[in-house]
Amino acid sequence: MPTSETQRVGTIAEIAFMRQCLERNFEPHPTTTPMPWDYLVTSPSGTHRVQVKATSKLRNLSGYKVVTSKGVATKTAMSDDIDIVACYVLPVDVWWIIPRCHIGKSKTVNLSPSTSSTSKYKKYQDNWSIFYK
Repeated sequence: MPTSETQRVGTIAEIAFMRQCLERNFEPHPTTTPMPWDYLVTSPSGTHRVQVKATSKLRNLSGYKVVTSKGVATKTAMSDDIDIVACYVLPVDVWWIIPRCHIGKSKTVNLSPSTSSTSKYKKYQDNWSIFYK
């Protein structure tokens, strides 16, 4: 059982991610040993190393902040070995499927589900097509 709110949200996101993959006929394989990614996903475009991130808290009126870094005391950028970062915003039930290379060394991403959003990540909102290319 998750012991904190952060772990609870992470667990919900990972289960939701598996469901989304299975509904699209992708094969999500969770890691069984510590790895920089959460899943190896087999899809029509090949096998991808996917890190699932999530948030449940509205940052401000325009959106949500998802922490992409790893570590507790000292935050470091996520591994370059990851291919895709799947970001889930729990309160609005929306995914952002972002190629790892488009996040760079940033330790957070700001996401807005608003249709009028001009966020650089807007084009990745519900962008499951990345698994088909």
